Amino acid sequence: MIINQEGMRYTYNGMTYTVGAAVMATEASEYRGLYGTITEIRDGSDRESENDTPDIYCCFEPPLFQEEIRELERRFAELYQSPKKLDEITLDMVIMAPEMVRVISPDPRECKACELYLLTTHCTTNLDSSSFTELYADYDAGRFALLQSVREEQQDGCVKDWADRDVLEEEYGIDRYEAWYRDEYFENHFVISLEKLSLMLPPDFIENPKSYN
Repeated sequence: MIINQEGMRYTYNGMTYTVGAAVMATEASEYRGLYGTITEIRDGSDRESENDTPDIYCCFEPPLFQEEIRELERRFAELYQSPKKLDEITLDMVIMAPEMVRVISPDPRECKACELYLLTTHCTTNLDSSSFTELYADYDAGRFALLQSVREEQQDGCVKDWADRDVLEEEYGIDRYEAWYRDEYFENHFVISLEKLSLMLPPDFIENPKSYN
């Protein structure tokens, strides 16, 4: 059987491989660390390799950084017992066994969507800036943290200082608050917001999250 149409799926040992899905080469391959996409899958009498497992054809992206390029060239030089340059290493239509690739863009039809809430805070006072982010699984917990942070600034922070000087400007909504020193926005401002995100969890992560550590 030959599978080569975008979006077509093939399941082997509980793992689904989809034509067009992004993959990373594992430590079991000389291509380890490279990223690419699945272009074709063959099994049975249509296999071109002598493997007992399906042939997964991948097209890999060349490494970008010189250290990674040299490492890839070194590996293939050892494999072929002769010097190899990047342009001499085949990166398209590479036949991989299932254990040589890890799917990093699993089929969304098999994933479970998990909602997260990103709380982002940015503060600049006298051109001295700081930023930090926090993730919450519960919207109300994230919004409570937002309100607590605003309250702290109003009671004993830059917002109170600007209010005391009668130079405070404010804008706010349900999930966002912004304050700044009048006519000195870039030099002095405070902004905090809560944003909803969607995280797609692949089936193997749900079954064994430690495997992603």
